[in-house]
Amino acid sequence: MNLNQYKEKVIEIVVDPMISFMEDWDDCDYTTEDVETCKSLIYTYLKALASMTEPSDEAIMDQVKTLVLALNDLNATVDYSLIETDAREAIWEVIQTSAIDCGLKEYGDDITEEWREW
Repeated sequence: MNLNQYKEKVIEIVVDPMISFMEDWDDCDYTTEDVETCKSLIYTYLKALASMTEPSDEAIMDQVKTLVLALNDLNATVDYSLIETDAREAIWEVIQTSAIDCGLKEYGDDITEEWREW
């Protein structure tokens, strides 16, 4: 798993579009700090996956659940405005592809669906 590649992808498809949206809308309900928190949560997840020496489906899915629940909480604090349609798809893509890249063997169409509120 290439951690730096995933970090770059997070910036490109999650963070930059969130910042761009925020700059284009005067009444945006989230701040740069909220975007940084989102990025930090995803980075923590990616680091946890990258540090697994013997990844199991259970261990990987524990990390997925932890991230999704944390993102739910963050999104709730900004009246569910941070993770909208485009961000939802981008975050899901990072979570799903990195979990599979880490070694997740059994997965469905959306490994976040069970816990995701965004």
